[in-house]
Amino acid sequence: MDAESPAQARAMAAESAVVRRYVHRYGPVAWAHAGPTGVPGATTWHYWWHAHLLHVLRDAQEHRPDPRRGRLLRAIHRGVTLRTLGRWTTPFYDDVAWMTLALQRYDLHDRRVDRLTRRLGDAVDPTVGALPWAVGSALYNAPANGPAAIALAWSARRGSAVDLDAWVAATLDDPATGLVRDGVEHGTVRSELWTYNQGVAIGSALALAEGAPDADAREAHEARAISLVRAVERWCEADGGLFPAAGGGDGGLFSGILARYLAEAAEWFARDVANDEHREVSRAAHDLVHRNAEALWNGRRDGLFSADPRRPARAEGDDLDLSVQLGAWITLEADVQVSGLTS
Repeated sequence: MDAESPAQARAMAAESAVVRRYVHRYGPVAWAHAGPTGVPGATTWHYWWHAHLLHVLRDAQEHRPDPRRGRLLRAIHRGVTLRTLGRWTTPFYDDVAWMTLALQRYDLHDRRVDRLTRRLGDAVDPTVGALPWAVGSALYNAPANGPAAIALAWSARRGSAVDLDAWVAATLDDPATGLVRDGVEHGTVRSELWTYNQGVAIGSALALAEGAPDADAREAHEARAISLVRAVERWCEADGGLFPAAGGGDGGLFSGILARYLAEAAEWFARDVANDEHREVSRAAHDLVHRNAEALWNGRRDGLFSADPRRPARAEGDDLDLSVQLGAWITLEADVQVSGLTS
């Protein structure tokens, strides 16, 4: 991977801005504030946002190895340990799933990974066939079951991952658009369409394809991933391929998550050079990632990225949220991932 490529330079600039503005060191530990100094609520500590901070730092370390980043990763790990009193968990299963993915990205053999995957697997409600959003919740949604399926697919609980992925497809896939709806609560489907739910559905299909026991199973998972990439492409077509924005707060991360798993799809399907459909899907996923990375970069102002790729960044409101800047950085690292693929 070319360390001097424009995509690498952009991702490095995003990383530098996030670390400078939001990450604070306290001796041997570090964690990120929710906003820059002086903004109300700036010192709030978000478990879910830290899962994505750890994940994207690991992406950056793979793309641009640097011992200083390795030390920062270790300091943030210590910070999460301190802030969670060593448990690395919350009552929200979606948050636990995302943190599990971050830890798997960092070290698949970390003993905390086994503890968290066991927590996810044991929390599946056998009467529903899915994970609730949180302890005691009646909401069963894609934000919990999508990342849990990916995490479990990389563990010894692959059968649970297959079941969760199938539950999402059967329960939440929208027959009109092919996109994944948000969740179901008390038997009623919540029809909201969010970018990150499409991302994790693509991610779980690819994770299951990677470890498929035979060619038929692999092709079935690949077919689901292809269908989802095409659905996202249609969804974004009227807006030049730009992802729908979701504002600040947790929504600031949504598009970055979709970009991450589209980049995985672009890489996966680029491998099969003899398959025309796979090459076309790879190109479609690549183009979606690159268009959104370009729009975010072009709208950058004073080191800040916009919560909406359709407008320039502003030094106020949603654009000051750590989540928004992390989401942009994730998208730019995804662009690094696809930048070496041939079209």
